[in-house]
Amino acid sequence: MMLSIPAGVRIYLALEPCDMRRGFDGLALLVQQSLGKDPFCGHLYIFRGKGAD
Repeated sequence: MMLSIPAGVRIYLALEPCDMRRGFDGLALLVQQSLGKDPFCGHLYIFRGKGAD
């Protein structure tokens, strides 16, 4: 499967593992607090768990 990402969409990749038990709401809050960004603006935020799976 291949994703088509529109021009102008930024991709943010978390370098440190995140606690994936936070769920979508918790990860959205992390984007707001850590990056000062709106998690619903259309950009992509990629997280990975401690096991990197």
